[in-house]
Amino acid sequence: MESLRQTLGVGKIHKHGKESVQYRVESTKELQVIIDHFDRYPLISAKVADYLLFKQCYNLIVLKEHLTLDGLLKLVGLKASLNLGLPEDLQKAFPSAIPVMRPSYVFGGIRDPQWLAGFASGDASFGIKVASSDTSVLGKRVQLRFSIGLHIRELELLKGIAAYLNLGSSLVEQGKEGSTKYVYLTEEAVNLQVMNLSDILKVVIPFFESNPILGVKSLDFASFCEVGRMIESKEHLTLEGFNTIEDIKAGMNRGRA
Repeated sequence: MESLRQTLGVGKIHKHGKESVQYRVESTKELQVIIDHFDRYPLISAKVADYLLFKQCYNLIVLKEHLTLDGLLKLVGLKASLNLGLPEDLQKAFPSAIPVMRPSYVFGGIRDPQWLAGFASGDASFGIKVASSDTSVLGKRVQLRFSIGLHIRELELLKGIAAYLNLGSSLVEQGKEGSTKYVYLTEEAVNLQVMNLSDILKVVIPFFESNPILGVKSLDFASFCEVGRMIESKEHLTLEGFNTIEDIKAGMNRGRA
């Protein structure tokens, strides 16, 4: 967060609850820096629709149109279509406000591997799964899992990521037995999951070694790679190796001190 603030040169970092922080830019002058940045480097996920509505709100405020009744109603109408929409109190306060139509979204592809590295730094997960197995010497099976879970509106984006990594983009209903696909649907969510060891070792790990993960998640990726090497060399089939992997797993993600 501090690196992000220093790079953009605006905003402040606030504690947000007991275990999180939040980076916020709120002044009209500093928000111009944010607008300029995302105009120069456009969003490629469905969130671009929220950005375009946000920009309309910003321009309306800069021109002081929000100080008139018509301008205020227009602002509320924009907010009604932005992110989660209007909270109940604003719905009651502005019953005549008409939500604007959200801008249409078409996924245009991934043009820069650094974009995917940055996106994965925020939204991807590098995990280790231990499950029962009749074939393992220890009765346990160790599996690596790279995943990204998003709202269903990001379906095309996750299909695009799978295609960009040459993993394919076919869909399969969640829970279908014997699936070898990568993009899974539930009612309101979509998930990209890569669990095949060959894909992990030959695609996922080399990609993020060339295009590094940033932040604390880079430590999870390092642990992920370490376990990948252990599985590749069959160390996970020994008691010592398996116990080492259990210790590594316990210290990853939410278990990291």
